[in-house]
Amino acid sequence: MKSRSNKKQSLDNALGTPKYFIDTEGKIPGEHYYWFPNQGDSMTDNTPRSIPAGSLTLGRLLQVNSIQDIPLHRPIVVIFDDDGKQFCLLKSACQIKTKDNAETEPDSSMLCLRSYNPAPRCDDFWLPFSCIKYIFVVERVRRPDGSEFVPVQQEVVRKRK
Repeated sequence: MKSRSNKKQSLDNALGTPKYFIDTEGKIPGEHYYWFPNQGDSMTDNTPRSIPAGSLTLGRLLQVNSIQDIPLHRPIVVIFDDDGKQFCLLKSACQIKTKDNAETEPDSSMLCLRSYNPAPRCDDFWLPFSCIKYIFVVERVRRPDGSEFVPVQQEVVRKRK
């Protein structure tokens, strides 16, 4: 995976035209929030923390100057570039990998993204820090049944049979 450019495109261009306008209480003044729809079952593990398909996640834009600024063990929305193509993932950051030369070669830093779903098709995904455009910390989840919850910081442990 490689980033085509280290330049960040504008946030408005990365997100596209808004599809939802939802009045939301409890936001911090001056922060930027966006609702993201969830597709698929990678964040479903049949526990109370599950974020099933059809859910909306409220993400707060995180200012990231270094890979160390990324919070671990809580759901995040990551917008990243892979050779000119943009992708958006909802995952839990579980590990940061840096090399001894990360200060002189920042492209060597990587972020491990983990799904809640323990299925082999949902294995960990290592993302080079240089590909990341934007990160949103998930502040609230609204499930398709109308229930809502605030995610807590909790390590996702992979259990294999």
